[in-house]
Amino acid sequence: MKKFTHAWLAFMAVKRLDKANIPEYYGSGASAVPIAEHAKSLVRWFMNYRDFVMQGAWYPDAVFCDMGKSHGVKYEPVESDETNYPFKELPDTMSVYNLMKAESALYKKQFHIVKGDLCDRCEAMAHTIVDNFKILTREDKGNPLSPSANHMAMRFFILSHYIADAHMPLHCDARSLSKIHADVEKQWENYVDASYEIDKRNSRFFYDSDGYPHIKEETLVPMIEAVEKNILERPFEYDWGKEGSSTWTYMSTITEYSYLLAYQMFPMGFKDTTWKTYSKTEEAKRFQEYCTLLMTDAIDSIARVWLHVWIRYRKWALENG
Repeated sequence: MKKFTHAWLAFMAVKRLDKANIPEYYGSGASAVPIAEHAKSLVRWFMNYRDFVMQGAWYPDAVFCDMGKSHGVKYEPVESDETNYPFKELPDTMSVYNLMKAESALYKKQFHIVKGDLCDRCEAMAHTIVDNFKILTREDKGNPLSPSANHMAMRFFILSHYIADAHMPLHCDARSLSKIHADVEKQWENYVDASYEIDKRNSRFFYDSDGYPHIKEETLVPMIEAVEKNILERPFEYDWGKEGSSTWTYMSTITEYSYLLAYQMFPMGFKDTTWKTYSKTEEAKRFQEYCTLLMTDAIDSIARVWLHVWIRYRKWALENG
């Protein structure tokens, strides 16, 4: 994904935490977590640093330059007589997950991981954000050991980049499809650029009255409009799903279904080509549908991981205040 797309996804995750109907509590009894309250506090905190969204969300490409290893997990199918391979499970609200279970010919078939440590990157960053918040809380104001709040916001936006990349099907496909990969991401970038007022000189969005990217109403792309609608209407599920309670496991599961979607969009035997050629194929007829689903899922995942990280820190701060 490209610069504007990454920034838009991060901003939409903040918007989802702010505007979606988030349940008051997760769990019950003494262990119940007031997730709506925590989401509101995170949104309030984010709004102080919104001018850094674009810069932070683009840092992994612009500065870290770890694209070859840390921006995906590359899968390939394996020829095998064995069936019913144990794909992991996600929350039932995740659209690509539900679609691939219903339609993918590779679902429950064997696969092989070729390379990629994106899941490790996400898990490590989730831990370091919590750890650095603890340092920020523990040390006196002005202590050179303490990270700034600006720095902490940047870490959240950086993390959003890796989470978003896990939802890009070709970041999870070991095939060499560089032409169509670049062209698809260019399409998405054009959609965002056409739909929002962007202050390109200062690498930031212009804002609406609520503080979110200002929409060009007359040019809003249908896919963008659908995603904006979905992130407000989709039920918010705080839980990771049935596979445990870690960022790593959640992101690993996301990449499995992104791999399946890659083969749905670009079937077995697909030869790398340009967008111009691909757009005339039968598979391209569902391009907007697939993009709407995966973008909505990416925003949901960013919001989910962020909120888990924030609550881990806030719980610690309450217990150690």
